[in-house]
Amino acid sequence: MQIILTERAGEQLTKVAKDQNKPDLMLRVVVESGGCYGFQYKFKLTTETTDEDAVFENAGGRLVIDDVSLSLLEGATIDYVTELIGSSFQVVKIPKSSSGCGCGTSFDIQL
Repeated sequence: MQIILTERAGEQLTKVAKDQNKPDLMLRVVVESGGCYGFQYKFKLTTETTDEDAVFENAGGRLVIDDVSLSLLEGATIDYVTELIGSSFQVVKIPKSSSGCGCGTSFDIQL
């Protein structure tokens, strides 16, 4: 199973790790139940992994995700998006999703 971490997201993670003087800093993505469509994803910065985690890397930045979340987001693309209202890490493509809400963080899974 795989998650695609874009070069832009990897570069931003590298910058954040350097700015915080934490070379082991990673971005964790977790899928939880909730939101308008049943599932939602959340991001947080971490330096820790578990045996159930997979780590993906690009441009020096690292993304960590647990097995359950990975099975739901398999093939997804994580990017760093810059917009007029702000910049953030986002899941920009979820192959298994059949629909999502306007906020962009809630989705359902096509079975």
